[in-house]
Amino acid sequence: MTASETVENLIKLGMTIADAVQKKGGSKVDWQGFLASSEYHEIEDKIASLLAKLKKTDIQKTIEAIDEKQTALKGGKELTDLPTDKLIQYAELGNVKVVLAAEKVAAAMNRDFASWLVNEALPVLIKAAPILLPLLL
Repeated sequence: MTASETVENLIKLGMTIADAVQKKGGSKVDWQGFLASSEYHEIEDKIASLLAKLKKTDIQKTIEAIDEKQTALKGGKELTDLPTDKLIQYAELGNVKVVLAAEKVAAAMNRDFASWLVNEALPVLIKAAPILLPLLL
């Protein structure tokens, strides 16, 4: 899986879970309860399919691709010498790299992975996607 496909897959996975959580309702998510809920069981096959495509090595390869893009953006210059648009791209790549490095992909859905994906990774990925995906192609 390419780096851009990995990011897209994580976004699809996170949005699918986040949408089901919203349908279940409540202001604070009990992840263990959610994973036992009918809302989760309705999307369980989709989640399993998305997870099956996502390997731990895909995350590592994506982090490495982000490193390469950050190096290319710098072009041998110091960050202080870059124009603002490149600084923004560099920062967004860094934000995604940090969030991806924080959690390795779960082999199966569990409460810790679901919480990390929806609460930490998804907001960063969605914000960075317009910048990140074109750079990773």
